[in-house]
Amino acid sequence: SMPKMASDNPTLEPATSAEISSLMTLMQGVAADVASIRTDVADIQGNLESLGQRVFIQSRKLEGVTDVHEARLNKVEEELVHQTRYAGELWDRVRGLENRSSRNNVRVLGIPEGVEGNGVSGPTLLLSILQDCLPLGAVDSTEVERAHRTLGPRPPPDQHPRPIIARLLRFQDRECILRLARETGELHWQGGKIMIFPDMSRELAAQRKLFTPARRRCMELGLCYALQYLAVLQVTVNGGQHKFEDREEAIRELNRILDQNCQEEGPQPQRKNRR
Repeated sequence: SMPKMASDNPTLEPATSAEISSLMTLMQGVAADVASIRTDVADIQGNLESLGQRVFIQSRKLEGVTDVHEARLNKVEEELVHQTRYAGELWDRVRGLENRSSRNNVRVLGIPEGVEGNGVSGPTLLLSILQDCLPLGAVDSTEVERAHRTLGPRPPPDQHPRPIIARLLRFQDRECILRLARETGELHWQGGKIMIFPDMSRELAAQRKLFTPARRRCMELGLCYALQYLAVLQVTVNGGQHKFEDREEAIRELNRILDQNCQEEGPQPQRKNRR
């Protein structure tokens, strides 16, 4: 019966061969494409490995450069800290020299403009004013090297006159004048009020002003004190001298002294009110 079936379908075998041939051709094309893809993948892998190596090399180089830059940056920061500290020390020296150059100076306020005329020199005029206002004693004992107005245009008559800066030959004379001015109180010359202050920079004046609470506490405790140059508070306690360059430290120490004195004295007995 099988030969008969073959004779019934004479085109079956040629069609199957063509299909197989077409399928083989398709498979060969697919195999070629797969081979091409594998080649491309291999090329990509090679490129990736090469790129990875280049990235690794560059990262190592960047790490080295980063380390160098960090070291340089740290050195620059250290140098900046040093230069900043050195500049601060130089500025303190400049201010110290400026203020020490004015140690013998006094600043006189309230002297009317124009009184320097008639051929009278500044030192002679200032000595005459001080002699009229303060009990200086012999005029010859006080010597003024120079006296002049502060720099600036002459103000109109309705404004305050410019201060007079005077430099005395001896520091003791300057201290004597300031002490007499404090003891005398208000000073008047030719019907006007004048004031005498030590001549110093604004920075130093502000620095010395910070010790005002500590000075008040010394007065409350009845302690002898002196505000030394530049800005050092010297306090005498039980015969011993203490020096403070920091106002907060001075306040703390004075408070401790006050508490210690209160503990040593003990509680005071209360007085009974008489009826």
